[in-house]
Amino acid sequence: MKEKVLIPTRGIIALDIINSLNSMGMETLLMHSPEDALSLPVKLADRSFKFYSSRLEDSYLDAEAILEKAREVKADYIHPGYGFLAESPEFARLCRESHIRFIGPEPAVLAAVEDKLKLRQTAAAVGLPVLKFSPLLRSPLDCESCDEGFTYPLILKPLKSSGGRGIRVADYRREAQEQVANLLKREENARNGVFFEEFRPYAHHIEIPFFRDARDNLLFLPEIESSIQRRFQKLFQESPSPNVDERLRARLYDMSQALLRKLDYVGLGYVEFIVENGEALFSEINPTFQINTLISEVHLTSNFLKKQTVLARGELLNDVSGVRVIQPKHHVLLVSLMAEDPYNNFLPSSGQINHFFHYSTIRNVFKTTLYTGARVTPMYDPFIGKILTYAFERPNAINDMRSFLDNIIIRGIRTNLVFLKHLLESESLRQGDTIIDFLHLKFDFSKLKNTEEEAIIAAALLAADFHLDNRKTNYKAKLEKMKQPGFFKRLFSPY
Repeated sequence: MKEKVLIPTRGIIALDIINSLNSMGMETLLMHSPEDALSLPVKLADRSFKFYSSRLEDSYLDAEAILEKAREVKADYIHPGYGFLAESPEFARLCRESHIRFIGPEPAVLAAVEDKLKLRQTAAAVGLPVLKFSPLLRSPLDCESCDEGFTYPLILKPLKSSGGRGIRVADYRREAQEQVANLLKREENARNGVFFEEFRPYAHHIEIPFFRDARDNLLFLPEIESSIQRRFQKLFQESPSPNVDERLRARLYDMSQALLRKLDYVGLGYVEFIVENGEALFSEINPTFQINTLISEVHLTSNFLKKQTVLARGELLNDVSGVRVIQPKHHVLLVSLMAEDPYNNFLPSSGQINHFFHYSTIRNVFKTTLYTGARVTPMYDPFIGKILTYAFERPNAINDMRSFLDNIIIRGIRTNLVFLKHLLESESLRQGDTIIDFLHLKFDFSKLKNTEEEAIIAAALLAADFHLDNRKTNYKAKLEKMKQPGFFKRLFSPY
């Protein structure tokens, strides 16, 4: 009998889970909101079940409804994807109590990495240098005492958040108090608190992907640089990083190994560091499958979702004994395609896809749930696709990515395609000067002309000009034909 896996998530990650686990011979059961009823994951899952509402609290965040359905269909596993309940220790615990395997770390590990302050204290206890942080803030008035020793601007973060959500930058104390007040309006933040963190705009955001099994076998993948972000969400990622040398790379692996052993972490994850001037400071651990996992899959030539599921079964890494570090053979780039308007402060866009086309080559991957006729809803994150290219040399990978973006046509919604093209043409990016505050300090938005609309207008004018020329040519041909002897006789003859 096939093992059953319940998938209470949406978008590209749902599609990846369905394809990967179907290929393992597992039955895929998708839970989806009414808003996603016509999506590709619904069409491709073995079976699908609809939540009664599209509200997040009544759908993808409704742990009770998900577990009730899992028990009803007798699911063996739940794969939460990323986001939503994927990092919830409480949900992982409820799965265990229901005798359903949660594909992800153990509840205790999720709880340890969820609390960012305690995690940094744990990291410091095993000898890792950490980003400077404040005590918890429970009120805007706490800013007066907690920002001592910090220099502005600084970052404000909810204690328990993921995916860059809720992160703010404050340039001075009054703004920090306002931001804290706004963050604490959310019930979850008011319950858990927020904190300050030093802001290093010229640093690099470096992630170390890993697998660890129950026997302390560790598989490290090449580091991923994710510095270029928009509102703390990653837009451009590459591996290996042009800003990490061999000595620093070895240090990052050593620090990651020490922390993972301390946490007794089993599964897939990413240890995140802030790197500046050769100094690496621990930031946090991301315990879920991520958008950029596709980069590591190219390095490993293996499916990460399958490995993650094998570890959830309690099995060991079959190709690792002790610590194994994968050496990169290619330079890999990944950009995030977003449904948003780069000419209007990246405002999210929604609507129906009137036309969708792309042309791939052997070194390009485009993962998306878009198709002509699909609808992009404003209810969820505007992320709609990830685009990967790889080559032996970094400049070639950048050029390939830039060319591939020209082969994508999306009509009906606004996207950041034109922005990504200009980003790849940036001299700072091409030189590897990819820093955390890249968009403010290195990117020239004045060059971001509305070339997409200009291209549409140019195409329309060209078509109109061609149509007029065609009409003139046809008119001249008809005149010549009318001058032929017997033309009108043939025209009006009944035979």
